[in-house]
This record gives sequence, structure tokens and C-alpha cells, in this order.
Amino acid sequence: MRRAGQTGSGLVDQEDIGGLCRAVADGDRDAFRRLYGLTSPRLFGIALRILRDRAKAADVLRQVFLEVWNAAAEFGAADDPLVRLVARVRSLSLDLVRAEAVEGHALDPFETEDEVEDPLAREQRSEELKALLTCLGQLTQERRRMILHAYYDGWSREALSIYFDAPVHAVNTWVWRSIAELDAGLDA
Repeated sequence: MRRAGQTGSGLVDQEDIGGLCRAVADGDRDAFRRLYGLTSPRLFGIALRILRDRAKAADVLRQVFLEVWNAAAEFGAADDPLVRLVARVRSLSLDLVRAEAVEGHALDPFETEDEVEDPLAREQRSEELKALLTCLGQLTQERRRMILHAYYDGWSREALSIYFDAPVHAVNTWVWRSIAELDAGLDA
């Protein structure tokens, strides 16, 4: 059985979302409930994937739907209101992650159980480490920070994507190119 507003494939129909937003703009609470029912699972999933915290994802969802209630006409007038909703959830979620990054929570490096001596903290460094540090110094500051966060601090590509405000595929490309540059420098 198909729910109202869904296509046969289970996807939400953009025209129905736009119509619901226009009805919400007129103060239709029933339309607001239907809009929430149709879009909240997807929007919550996006927020949860970015924030990795159910309570924070729920807070973002509440904030977005409060914005929808207060400015539904703007959402309904969009070419694709669902894309506008997704963009707003993503934007608020990323803002929250960035705010936590300043406080030092969201992008903290992973923890290990084994105590390992930090090779950069040693007074004497091996020739290999000196060569690697020389090659790292030849990368741009952004690429060097990206490589160090990825391989020294253990950040995921998704965390790097959020921190550097770039798509994951771009981060993957930059990391791959930087590694290739390091390899070429170490082989020289």
C-alpha cells in the first residue's frame, strides 16, 4: 500500500512536498503532520549520519521543521522543496559539527589502547622520518594538515570532509595526490 505523497518506488513526490509546504504556509496543521511524516525519516537519517548522535539529530530536525512552519511559503516556492529541506538539515548539522570542532569534540582523533611512543616527540629522528618530514614540508599547508590529520591523528575521510568543508570525493583525491607527491619525494 502506497502512502500519500510517495511514488511507487517509495520516493517522495516533489510536487506533493511543494503542495504540502504551500498548505503549511496557510496554517494547515494536518499538512504539516503529513509533510513531517513524509520527510522526517530521510532528514533525520542525514542529520544522524553527519552528527552521529540521535539527540543532536533530533534537535536539528526540530529546528528545521520550526523553520518550515515559520517560512513554509519559501520552501514551497523552491523548484525542489525536498532538496531545500535536505540542504537545510545538512547545513545545520555541519554548523553544529564545526562548532563542536572548535571546542574539540567532533573531530577528535581515535583512541588506541596501546601506548606507543610518538616518533615526532623523540629528540633523535631516523633518516626515514627526516626525509618524510622534508617531503611533508613541500606540500601546501592545507594538504599537509590533511595528511597529518588522516594518518597521524586517524581522522576518517568524512571527518576531513567536514573539517576542510569539501566533498568526500575531493578529499580522497587530495589525499591520494598528496601521497603520490610524498612517494615521489621519498623515491628521489
